[in-house]
Amino acid sequence: MRRFKWLVSFLFLLLVFAFLKMDTWALELPKWFIFSSERSLDEWENKIFKGRVIYEVRRQYPESFLHALSQGSASAIFYRLKERFKAEDRPMISWKWKVIKFPDKEKIRTRQGIEKDDYAARVYVIFPSIFFLSSKALEYVWDETAPEGTICTSPYSQSIKLIVVHTGKDESGKWVFEERNIFNDYQKAFGHKPGLKVGAVALMSDADNTQDVSEAYFNDIKVGYKKER
Repeated sequence: MRRFKWLVSFLFLLLVFAFLKMDTWALELPKWFIFSSERSLDEWENKIFKGRVIYEVRRQYPESFLHALSQGSASAIFYRLKERFKAEDRPMISWKWKVIKFPDKEKIRTRQGIEKDDYAARVYVIFPSIFFLSSKALEYVWDETAPEGTICTSPYSQSIKLIVVHTGKDESGKWVFEERNIFNDYQKAFGHKPGLKVGAVALMSDADNTQDVSEAYFNDIKVGYKKER
């Protein structure tokens, strides 16, 4: 009888643990970032490349959003997802962004490689690996001139693919909504299905190469969901 009670108690604990794990998954995915207060950035981390970009939550009643200002600097903020997921299972990401100031690339004498890699707004989807060099990333950018749909390799790493999802200055100063299929974009960019799970997202505005100013806003970032039909 004592052994039977122990077995029942053990099975009950397993069920509770499974329920909690399912609940945690349900709470984490899809992950939605709404920048409603300064505390919204508590779990975001900084990655500094060259100088610090100022990231802060701003309010314009009744809305609030993330503001990014680069003054000749390059740094990103990133969020580590508590539950990594397969892009094939939950392929969608969406966000809103607004560009106020593009870095002036005409200030650059030569327009190739690393020197032209300044963008007012970037959104990253990161596929981390325990081996750093094996990690992969999709980098969605708003560019002034490159046609939408352009895919190229980052001048910093073969493991980072840039995808131009919006182009031109006509809509600068306006909120623009974007929605992308991570799984499809990865296959187009890398030529094969992702072998790693999505583990982080990142945001960036930079103007270190031009030594100019870039300014943008981000909001309503949602990742890890299926598109409703």
